[in-house]
Order: sequence, then C-alpha cells, then structure tokens
Amino acid sequence: MAGPTDRPAHHRKAPGRPSIKKKARKKPSFKINTFSIAKKLCVINTARDHSIAYASQCFFPGLTGTQQKTAWKRIYRWEQQRQIIQQAASEPSLRQKKSLRPFGTSATLPMEAEEGIVNWVNDLRVDGIPVSHQLLQSRALEVARDLGFSTSEFKGSPSWRKAFMSRWRLSMRARSRSGQLSLEHGEATLAAFSERIRGIVRTHDIDCVYNADQTGINYEYVPKKTIDATGAKTVWIKGSGHEKDRITAMLMADSNGVKYPLFLVMKTAESKIAKVVKENLSTRNGFGRYVWDDIEELHERHPSRLYGNPTAWWNGHISLQFLTYHFGHRRGTAGKPVLLLWDDFSAHFTEEVVALANDLNVLLEKIPPTFTWICQPADVAWMKPFKCTLRRRWVEYLRMAVENHKEGAFQLTPPDRFDLVEWVNTAWDDLPRATIVSGFRKCGLIELAPSADVDSMVEDLAIDAAHVLESLLQCDATGFEELASDLDDVESGDAESSDEA
Repeated sequence: MAGPTDRPAHHRKAPGRPSIKKKARKKPSFKINTFSIAKKLCVINTARDHSIAYASQCFFPGLTGTQQKTAWKRIYRWEQQRQIIQQAASEPSLRQKKSLRPFGTSATLPMEAEEGIVNWVNDLRVDGIPVSHQLLQSRALEVARDLGFSTSEFKGSPSWRKAFMSRWRLSMRARSRSGQLSLEHGEATLAAFSERIRGIVRTHDIDCVYNADQTGINYEYVPKKTIDATGAKTVWIKGSGHEKDRITAMLMADSNGVKYPLFLVMKTAESKIAKVVKENLSTRNGFGRYVWDDIEELHERHPSRLYGNPTAWWNGHISLQFLTYHFGHRRGTAGKPVLLLWDDFSAHFTEEVVALANDLNVLLEKIPPTFTWICQPADVAWMKPFKCTLRRRWVEYLRMAVENHKEGAFQLTPPDRFDLVEWVNTAWDDLPRATIVSGFRKCGLIELAPSADVDSMVEDLAIDAAHVLESLLQCDATGFEELASDLDDVESGDAESSDEA
C-alpha cells in the first residue's frame, strides 16, 4: 500500500537548555490539538489520493469511536477549505501558521483609515520628510478623533504603532543620505557630468583622469552605542577629551587604479612672530622647529606629506604644494594634458592654483556641488572602506588599552600623531586597486570595452561583498576571517588581470 503523499519532513525538537537540577521534565498535557497549514494540505492530499479512513490512520493513528469520527469530520472540513489551504501553503510565510484570519483583524482603526495613514507616510517620505514615532502617533490620533474615537478608546500606543507598522510592512530606518535634492536629481546631474567629462577626455585626447578628495580624520572613533543595563537612565561612554581633534587628509588616485601619496594637514600652534611664521611656511611646511624633528621622522617612515596650520584645514598654499608635488614633473613638457577632478572649494581654484595648473598642463574640473556623493569617485567607492579600516584600527587600539590597564581608574588616551599617520597610510595602502577603478566606472567617467562589462559586474559584486564584510567585522562578528581572506584573493586577482590587460 502506498504511503501518504507530501508529508512534511520531520523536525527534531530543540534539546533546550541543559538540566541543572537533574529532575525529570514535566510532560506537557496537550488538551487542544492544532495543525499547521502544511500538515492540513498533506492530510487532505492523502485523503484525496486514497481515502479519509486511510488519511486518518496515517496522521491520527490509534483513534476509535467518537475520536475517530471527530478526525474524519476534521479532514472533511479541511477538504471543503482546500482552495484556501492551498493558497496559504504556497506562501512560505504562511505554511507553518496554524490559523488564518483576515488582514486587519483586531485593529482598532478601520482598514480604510489605516490605509490613509500609510499613504500619508509614503507622501512624506517621497519628499524626504522624516516620520518619527511621535509624528505617526499625532496623525493617528487626528484620524481617530475624526472617526469619533475618544482618547480612552484609542491612544496610538507603542503596541499599536508596532502592530500598525508590522501590518503595512513599515519599519524605523536610519538615515543613509540627507539633502534637499532627490536621487532623481542626482542621477540627472551625474549623467550630464559624466557626459561632459568624457567629452573633455575625447577632445584633449586624455589618457588618465585623476580624482582628489579631502576628508576629516578624527583622533577618536569612540562607538556611539554600547551594551549596558536595560532601563539605565544614564549611559556613559568615556572619551579621552579629544573627540573634536582631527586632521585633514587629501586622497588622490587615477582612473588606472594608481594611488598617490597622501597630503595630511595637522593642527599646530602659530607663532606670534611674523618672521618665524614665514620661516615655518617656507622651510618646515608650517610646523615649528621643535615639532619639525617628528615630522621629518614621519616623512622618512611613510610616503605621505605633512603640513600644519592652526585649523588643520586645507588652504590655497597647500593646494599649490599639492600640485607641485604630484605634477611638478610636467612643467615645460609638451605631452598630453591630464584631468584632475576635485571639489568646488575656494582653496582649490584660486588664481594662483589655476595659473599653476595651466603651467603644469593640468586641466582642473569641478565636481558638481551638493552632488559629490554620486559624482565623485572617492565618495562613491573609496571613502567607506577607507574609514572602516580606520575605525577597526581604533577598536584594536581601544582593546589594547583595556588589556594593558592594570590598576586604578581607566584613563583613555588618544593616539599620538605617529599612530594616526601610520593608520591613515596603512588604510590607504590596503585599499584594493579594483576599488579605485570601480569609483571611476560607477561615475561613468571612463569608457569600457563591451567585453569588459561582465568582468566589471563581477568586480562590482566582489567589492560590494567586501564592503558588507567590512561592516560585519566592524560589528565584531565572528567566523568571517576565512571569507575575508578569500575576498582579498578575489580583489588581488582582479588587480592582476587588469595589469595584464
């Protein structure tokens, strides 16, 4: 005799926590039997293929008399609901449910009213307006008042908000981008910008496009969240008192994936003597004679160039030094021009900077303001993995400080300039070449051959996977070290293949 059809696989019960008192577990007394949608479908399919008596014997063995008749009636009732059961069983989210009820059951507000609230939320989000729990509650109270509900009948409580958001597939999300203009405006600006840049490249027969972008790097990357006791009124996170101290780093790479030495601007006190200030700017990159010994040692250790001023901010003088350092060898040559893209910042386009760029045969182009997040290769692909590496180094530094602490109150000290300069240079060196090239490609600034489309797609997937893995590692997730090494091999393989091409 054939066995029952479509019987669900047996699921072993979880062993649960280990027994501490070594006492026998109390046997559960099942007074009401309930069955999942999947089992109901198996039962009625077996009854259809064989008989109700056979299905009862297979799924409800040992029943006699009244209990057997009850099982037959149950199978017959399920057969009458076959269409509903089959439709529910086709949904993975409903297969294991034991009961079905119409959408909106037990909701205080009518479905039409809740749908109006959902449309109101969607309209606000289209315009980029944030919708908080309090704003949702106030809107729900207005709707309830219009429907005649009193404040005691409907309060828009947290439990209602949770159920409402679950019913309509809404959730509280963190901000990923802020600004006045929408994604559609950004995509239109990117299309126009990339077309203009490709036109310049074709007109001047340019072989290499450069992108330079500056970013602030903090001395502290203390986590904004911490594990603490539930319900604690005050959550204290100790810092070193230097959370606002930072340096400015200028990153530059080209469309071939070549990374160039960093320019770092550090904060240093300015002398009150004009002659000393002039001497520091001309001979010591803005640093005093006592600090200059450390700066020279850092120059010997790392390829980056260090400059100093009272604000640790980029200025026109450093822009001149930047162009001279990277493109000074082009002065007086009659070769093809190169294209440098950087922000629409006043210190990047002073008269002296523009004149020096013309002398060095360097074409300067501005990234569209307010759209650097989509038009600048550095912001599109480089900055996130670069900053993630810095945050990971800070966590390692914090962990070592905790391990080395022996007695007394813990005192967190910030990293010194030697540590920070090493972290920045290491993070820049570790950035894969494929990531650099992907920034130019995603912005549409370089043209690829048709045969390279598949390779670029695979490369993008590998880079995106590396970014996700980096985020997991930042969350102290374990078990991903082997996967990280595999992704490094993929990225290095992509870089080698591009070198051979």
